[in-house]
Amino acid sequence: MVGRANELQLLVNQQARATTGAFRTTNLGALLMESGLRPAVTQLENRQRRFGLRLLSLPQGDRVQEIVGAPTGIGRRLTNALAYAGRTETTILLEQPETLDAELLQEEEAEAKAEAEKDRPGLTMFTDGSRLDSGAAGYAVVWRNGQTWKGIKTHMGYNQEAYDAECAALARALESASRRNTIPERVTIFTDAQAAMLEMLLAAQTQSAGGELGETGVGQRRGDGRASPRVQGMR
Repeated sequence: MVGRANELQLLVNQQARATTGAFRTTNLGALLMESGLRPAVTQLENRQRRFGLRLLSLPQGDRVQEIVGAPTGIGRRLTNALAYAGRTETTILLEQPETLDAELLQEEEAEAKAEAEKDRPGLTMFTDGSRLDSGAAGYAVVWRNGQTWKGIKTHMGYNQEAYDAECAALARALESASRRNTIPERVTIFTDAQAAMLEMLLAAQTQSAGGELGETGVGQRRGDGRASPRVQGMR
């Protein structure tokens, strides 16, 4: 890689001089700093690491993963670039993705608030996700348990958007409902995340044969998405 790096470094130097208008005698370190370009060796090493990580992130059973750590030239180079010790978190694709049997209803704020205050059969949940100005994202899922409220709140770190938090909240609500000791007759979720709800239903329709909605993760029980009383949305 050293020979190729030297060739590419000459091109990087030419780019840096063309960008800054500096003389050929200008110090290369200062030249690259002023132009915002990285040395060729750094760029090549970064591309090598990204390629190795892409191979390791493939689904379990994909034999292309075996390239990393193999007793070959490229295998040893990728192993050294990643400091690979032979252990990774596996990615497993479901053979048949689960589909969502749900009814989506949109209402104005006042109507949604009235619906939220009604008693209904099954389990009623409320979700919300957000992202702060600091970049921190998280979500919460709450439901009534008799005369009290129970809930789940999760911090998602600093590399997610509000949309991701809203989707995660809906998924967590369905997961929580499916893991109850007694499967609810019906699950109603109030949310103000129109885009997240539409995305989930669109994915379900795409996965289902003929575009029809199939089973939910709560045991063939139907559910509906309803609007949070805070804003206009869905019910």
